[in-house]
Amino acid sequence: MKAPKLAVASTIALVLIASTTACTRASYADSAYSAPSCSQLLASAIAYERSGTGDIDSTLQALTDHCSNEYEIAVDYLSNSTDGAFRIDSCEELLNYRVRSEAVRLLEQDGQCSFGGTDIAVGPEWPDGGLGWNSAREHSGTVQRVCGPLMSARETGDGTFLNIGQDYPSAGRFTIIFWDIYLQPIEHGVTLCGTGEIYLYEGVAQMEMWDPAALEIWQ
Repeated sequence: MKAPKLAVASTIALVLIASTTACTRASYADSAYSAPSCSQLLASAIAYERSGTGDIDSTLQALTDHCSNEYEIAVDYLSNSTDGAFRIDSCEELLNYRVRSEAVRLLEQDGQCSFGGTDIAVGPEWPDGGLGWNSAREHSGTVQRVCGPLMSARETGDGTFLNIGQDYPSAGRFTIIFWDIYLQPIEHGVTLCGTGEIYLYEGVAQMEMWDPAALEIWQ
């Protein structure tokens, strides 16, 4: 009667060893796999569109399932990336139609749209060699002295917004912001020059200044 007990014990031991081995392998396999991030999926969709190759449908499906923000950017980019008769060439107009600013920047990179209005004639030079307001976006991320004609000065609860070259709400304008500071009235049409780091916010080139005395006013 003792022999069967040993056989049963051996069988149980084998089952435990097999179960443990199976769990270990599954755990290793799970840890080795890393799903692509939302930004990676968006980059893949853009690359597929630009190259004309790749499985863009499955990438868009993954964005739909897991990355709603990146999916909206991809759709805005793809729907406007066309050479058809109804293509909109103005980046400002695309922004006015509420196309995502991230998508507009991608379209600008592809040459599908461009910024720049015709409201103000741009002179060949600005005071003391300042950078023209209409070229500011090309220098985003750098510190520059930017000059241009004042179109409006708007005061809100956050401070003063000086719109240069084109007036609000045109996305082609350049804006100088003084947070929590309210300036003396400035005559519209005079040339202003401000120095600071240029950055883009919702497609608009702008800079922040903190000292009103540093704002140059050229009559």
